[in-house]
Amino acid sequence: MIRRRIRVAGSRGFTLTELMVAITGGLFVSIAVFSMARFGSRFYQQESRIANATMSGIVGFERLKSDITRAGFLASPNVQRDPNVCGQPATDASWPTQLRSLSAIQITPDHLNNAVLNTTINGSIRPDQITLAGSYVSGDEYPIRQIQQNGSGYDVYLQVLTGPMARLGTGNLASVFQTGRALRIIDESGKQQYGTISATSFSAGQPVVTLTQAPQLILRQAGSQQCGFKGLETGARANVVNFVRYELRDMRADTDHAALFADTNSAVLGDDSRVELVRYEIDTAGDEIDGTLEVVSELAVDLSFGIRGTQDTTNSGNQEMTLSNVGIASDPATGGTPEQVRVVRARLSVRSREADRSGPVVAPNGLSNEIYRIALNPGAPPADQRWARVRTIQADISLPNQLGVTW
Repeated sequence: MIRRRIRVAGSRGFTLTELMVAITGGLFVSIAVFSMARFGSRFYQQESRIANATMSGIVGFERLKSDITRAGFLASPNVQRDPNVCGQPATDASWPTQLRSLSAIQITPDHLNNAVLNTTINGSIRPDQITLAGSYVSGDEYPIRQIQQNGSGYDVYLQVLTGPMARLGTGNLASVFQTGRALRIIDESGKQQYGTISATSFSAGQPVVTLTQAPQLILRQAGSQQCGFKGLETGARANVVNFVRYELRDMRADTDHAALFADTNSAVLGDDSRVELVRYEIDTAGDEIDGTLEVVSELAVDLSFGIRGTQDTTNSGNQEMTLSNVGIASDPATGGTPEQVRVVRARLSVRSREADRSGPVVAPNGLSNEIYRIALNPGAPPADQRWARVRTIQADISLPNQLGVTW
């Protein structure tokens, strides 16, 4: 009997009190672990978003840097003042608008007045626009077989058995010499003329680039003319000139990109005011060429430029211009002298998509133009405003194609 009672007593489990204490303690531990996991996951997502924005900004900025470096390649730094240009683009009405103001670099300050961002709270954010000219789709000059008038323009026959044509291939003629782009022709005397491409074709196996009547090519028919083509101009060289433009743009209204950037998730604060850094080409008339628009960097906030170079003065010759003197890089048709620019300082700011801060960061003294955070709902009361972090990338970019410009 005693042995049986001992066995029964030894098989007893936890009491109800012990069980409740254990469950309660385990519950508190689970809550703590869950809270830490949720906080860690939220922190990781926040850092991942800003890392993605930074990487997107770096990739887009590298594309911008590369294009700025190539500005002026196989093109005139300023067609209005270039002594090697044959013709009078400043006074000749037959020159299209963009071709008349051809220059390696043009900066339009305060192009986008982004009033949606509320300048009172977010500071004076006025993104600039930059237009670059040069040969961006081909690094070759193509020898010419002959130039002929065709009644409505000019036919430029390219030589076939040459290195540039072998590298281009017959199937890529239209993609390089695209309608709307400019064509530069350099004759044997070193003078250059420009035209607008209207079509490409093959005539008896010969690649032909057709130019419009405007601007008119100058033919040296009288001894009094200082420049112009002589005869068929065999041996002259031709190359395409592209006009590339960078700016910040709201892509939600763009037909080809609306599905990507439409505000389909109303819970994401700030999507109604987002803009992207885009790159596209314009033709010689200044109109955007269809199919050339690219989104270079998403969630852009600001794009700004400064310049350095040599500036002619009446007293002491060449002096270095200041970074703020961007008017030098304005339209040559309105008095700009962009051929004097030697260095461009570019700044691109991008933000994370979602807000993760509750207030701004005051810039230190001397850095008033820096943007560290941006309010995604600037119209809300201060206590309800939500802020997203901003990353700014900056670099000084030299223009090697303008180093030898001394006129």
